[in-house]
Amino acid sequence: MATTSYTSSAGTFMFHARPTVFEHPITYNLPSTNNSTTTTTNKLEKNDFSQYYITLEARTTIHKSAKGPISVAECEPQGKYIIVENTSRSKSIALSGWTLQQENDNGELLTYSFPENCLLRSNQSIKILSKSNETERRNGDLIASLLSSWHTSSNVVTKLINADGKVKHKHSTFNQC
Repeated sequence: MATTSYTSSAGTFMFHARPTVFEHPITYNLPSTNNSTTTTTNKLEKNDFSQYYITLEARTTIHKSAKGPISVAECEPQGKYIIVENTSRSKSIALSGWTLQQENDNGELLTYSFPENCLLRSNQSIKILSKSNETERRNGDLIASLLSSWHTSSNVVTKLINADGKVKHKHSTFNQC
């Protein structure tokens, strides 16, 4: 299997040959430079990338930091729900007065306040669905009735704030191409 590289002022690009059984080749019109090389089986040509494919990979990085047993376990990428969990082995936590705040990379802030008498038992979790996903509600799930969706942008920071206004958990999601 041949590998081809193209070097320009923007950097070096690697192209890997792939079988064309389920894929179609992409033709590239790249500028010819003295330091670009193409190596294929049985021939050497400048900038002939017609039988090569570029694979783009998106990477999602999640950072979590918690102060105590209550944390954000999951932020569903399509904005359907957020799951909050209690990792304590023996202590139930009253979430009355707690809030979830979610901010996207445009600075837009979504806020959800937990209802009165909301108790999260030890080793349990609770799902907070957006209003548009209310039909997926199961026993014990909560509905964020003022939010049609949680944030779905590439960079989202979700904070769990206790009744005293202290951030108890921060969940950051960063998507990179």
